Amino acid sequence: GKVRFIGMSGTIPELEDQIKMGVFDVFQIPYSLVEREHEALIHKAAQAGAGIVMRGGVARGVIIKDESIIDEYPEFLRAGFRARRRAWRETEVDDLLDGMTPMEFMLRFTLSNPDMSTTIVGTANPEHLKANVEAAARGPLPGDLYDAARARFR
Repeated sequence: GKVRFIGMSGTIPELEDQIKMGVFDVFQIPYSLVEREHEALIHKAAQAGAGIVMRGGVARGVIIKDESIIDEYPEFLRAGFRARRRAWRETEVDDLLDGMTPMEFMLRFTLSNPDMSTTIVGTANPEHLKANVEAAARGPLPGDLYDAARARFR
């Protein structure tokens, strides 16, 4: 067979060197409103001509799940999940929702990033899938709302 494209899934700290290699056509990178630490590298990869597949755009729903659910995840994920929940609460982003659910807002935030080629949102719940498809169909957030959310989550 033939290989047309080569992609990889990466994170900090190795991601910058992987972009510099110049051999990958696409990168799968975690990104959401509450997990923006890869944002500059997403931009760098896109500027280099790579496609960007964003994963984790709704942060596994941890901002709306009951705190006790977090204990069901592997230990290495728990601190990050708790930090994302805390960031959501502390930035008081709820006043930006304008009738959207937190999940819709987060998904549409991810869709608003100009460097995104596509996003992956996983769910085992058909109702969540339907809500995600409907949210995505509404498209990116209005520019002023996107900018306001970015300003709160630096």
